[in-house]
This record gives sequence, C-alpha cells and structure tokens, in this order.
Amino acid sequence: MTTDTKQIARRFIDECWNQGKLESIGELVSANCRIHDPVFPALTSGADNLKRHIGMCKNGFPDLKFSIDDTIAEGKEVVHHWTARGTHKAEFLGMQPTNRNATVSGTSIYRIEGDKIVEQWADWNLMSLMEQLGVGKAPSMEAQARDSSVKQARA
Repeated sequence: MTTDTKQIARRFIDECWNQGKLESIGELVSANCRIHDPVFPALTSGADNLKRHIGMCKNGFPDLKFSIDDTIAEGKEVVHHWTARGTHKAEFLGMQPTNRNATVSGTSIYRIEGDKIVEQWADWNLMSLMEQLGVGKAPSMEAQARDSSVKQARA
C-alpha cells in the first residue's frame, strides 16, 4: 500500500504540476478533494478547482518545475518535501511579471484513499518568493529588534 500511495503522489507532482497534464487530475485526485494552502485561502476543494489552480500557477511561472527532495509515507499519507523553480512571466497573486527566477521549498501532505488523493495540505513561504521577485521584503533584524523593544516597553 505504501508503495502505491507514494506512486500516486509522485505521479501527481510529475504529471499534473511538472508536465501540465491536467487530465491526469481526474485519475489521481478525487472529485471533492479537500485542499489546504494558507497562501491560497480562497482555493476551494475539488478536482476542478485544483485544475484551475495549477493552470494559474503555470501561467505565472510557465517553466515551473517541482523536484521531490524527500518522501515519507505511512499508511494513507504521503509527505513530500519539495523544491519549486520557475521564471515569473505573467501576473501571479497580483504581482506583475518580473522575469526573475525564483526557488522556493515546501512540504505537501497527501491523504490517499483507494487510488486517489482525497485531501492535501501545502506549506511554503510566500515571503521568500516575493523577496526573490523583488516585490516584497521581510523585516530586517534591526526592525524586528525595535518591534520587540517597543512591545517590551509597553508590557
């Protein structure tokens, strides 16, 4: 069973995300798959919504590719630690194209029942992407220290 679940999760990354074969979603993902990604809180569940989501991401980063850095599987769950790379060529999350390359890493967890993904969670750092694209910047250490000092003074 673990080998089968690992193969389903790997095919999802390879075929749907890397190759853009959105027709494979119907084979690998349940029609009412629940999707959890804090970067996309409005992303609703369902295979059709997942197709639109992947299409939107691939539009913003046409050369988007995921590499699977590590896989952990236990029972009905598969965890992928991954790295995604791509070039920002079109609007993405309201960010105008920068033509910059970006690399982000993250974790996805897939719950698989039968031969389909029925629920998935993704966790990755949007701020890291924004910094690489030059459209945002994380607070500096000095700013963080100032904020901490202000909070302590108010306490």
